[in-house]
Amino acid sequence: MFIKHILATTLIAGLYHPVAQAQTQQAQHDTRLPSQNTEQAVRKLPARASAASTASSKARVQKFNIREQKFRQFSVKSDQVPENQKEQLKFNAQGRAEVPFVAPNTIILQFKKDVSEQQIAAFLAERKLVVVRTYPKIGAIQAEGDLSAYFKPKLTDNNANDALLRGLVTVIKDFKADPRIRNATPDLVLRDQTSHGSTGIQITNLLTPSDVVLSDPAAPTEVVDWGVTDIQADQLWSLPGAQDGVLFGVMDVGFARYEDIVFLGFLPDTDVDDHGNHVAAIACGRHDNQVGIKGVLPHCLVRARSGDVFFDSVEGGQVLDFLVLFSQVLATLEKFVDSQDDVGTFNVSLGYNWRSNFGINPDLPESAQWRTLVASQGAFLVPLLELANQNGRVIFSAAGNDSSGLVTPIGAKFASPFNWAAITAREKNIAANGVIVEAHDQDGNRAPFSNTGGHISCPGVNIFSAVVFDPQKQISTNAYGTMSGTSMASPYCASGQALFKLVRPGYSGVEAVDCLTTSSDNSSSGAPMLRLQQALASCPAKP
Repeated sequence: MFIKHILATTLIAGLYHPVAQAQTQQAQHDTRLPSQNTEQAVRKLPARASAASTASSKARVQKFNIREQKFRQFSVKSDQVPENQKEQLKFNAQGRAEVPFVAPNTIILQFKKDVSEQQIAAFLAERKLVVVRTYPKIGAIQAEGDLSAYFKPKLTDNNANDALLRGLVTVIKDFKADPRIRNATPDLVLRDQTSHGSTGIQITNLLTPSDVVLSDPAAPTEVVDWGVTDIQADQLWSLPGAQDGVLFGVMDVGFARYEDIVFLGFLPDTDVDDHGNHVAAIACGRHDNQVGIKGVLPHCLVRARSGDVFFDSVEGGQVLDFLVLFSQVLATLEKFVDSQDDVGTFNVSLGYNWRSNFGINPDLPESAQWRTLVASQGAFLVPLLELANQNGRVIFSAAGNDSSGLVTPIGAKFASPFNWAAITAREKNIAANGVIVEAHDQDGNRAPFSNTGGHISCPGVNIFSAVVFDPQKQISTNAYGTMSGTSMASPYCASGQALFKLVRPGYSGVEAVDCLTTSSDNSSSGAPMLRLQQALASCPAKP
């Protein structure tokens, strides 16, 4: 099977404008990537924990960063959280829940473009920092030191949260004030982009899909989900090029080998989870096996990577929630974006879930400290977008699911660091290869949970696809279920872009995105809904 060199990876994070040439010229003067000398200087640093992908080192890094980590907790009151989203937090008798928020005494730092090996050594000595992990391609490190002085309470504090937030913001400002440092961020916790409840529509926890069924070999059938026809993918399957093989890259919570998904280079220590399989099968559900579903791409191999994550489980092993440190996501993304030369697009379904976990709206004036934290993380992803852009790759991210029950939906920019990076990279003319995806339902209405401000909208409500756990919560190779979220919309748009490129091979990844956003059909939020036939009509084949 001929494999086109395309990666379509969906990320849980605006509109593409055809200014790639101007952006390339501007980026030469405004790059966020390190010089070769700085990259080599970072690469030489001895790191206490390796980001290598071997099973043994993964377990070691995972244990150091997550399993024995005593997080700084954020205290949430029950009356701050929307009623239909309270079930995921464990409130005590006083109506409070402690939410893991940030790893203590660790910080991620990006050096300025031309910082020397001697300057880095001097900085580490002055700050009494030990390097935990390195990110050479973006000139960054994760370091550990005593940061407790930043978090001292004051008599004027209303509660412990005040000292925590003030300390985090002060850490960022203090380290960025150093002339050798471009960006700094504490090592915050990210979560799955889960939609927890919504009025008038069945939204289920992405980790506990509804209506789980098993395929029946005695009654072979392949389901075409409504999302496939909504984006008009099925209308392209008979066109020249559409049946060519393609690699689709997915970074997600976890995956498992499955009857309806063909993985390429599946790592033996990959974490197991429903979410990754659901996302992967939306794009790559097999068309040739008479079971399961038909994905957007007729002949597709999945290049899957899971972040080093910690699963919060209950008795019996059912996964309820997962946590992942930003430092781990950054390490996985850096390797994936730079090393997967045979793939061309990416997806990460991670965010903060602001309202369900913290009871806050990041768009409100009083949430300035929270926005500072998002921007501090997103600043590390801008150079990764730039690196991906140099390699011809497009990254799709979900807009986020924070808007249930709100009169004014939350904007996507501050829903995750990936969204912030996608928007900022465009605003700064660094790269236009980050694509934020909203979700809509079968009537073209914005999904009630979906944040706004995305570049495009795709199906994300009651999506039928593969899951890992059967109705008895046992690992299965033939279970299917319904999920909802912008996490489902993102792979529809990403694989739609990959399918478009198969039929229109003369277009670059970013040019293909521009074609997709020319749709004249908008969701109720105003975002263009993916219509592949319209994209083909707007962008004829190149000679």
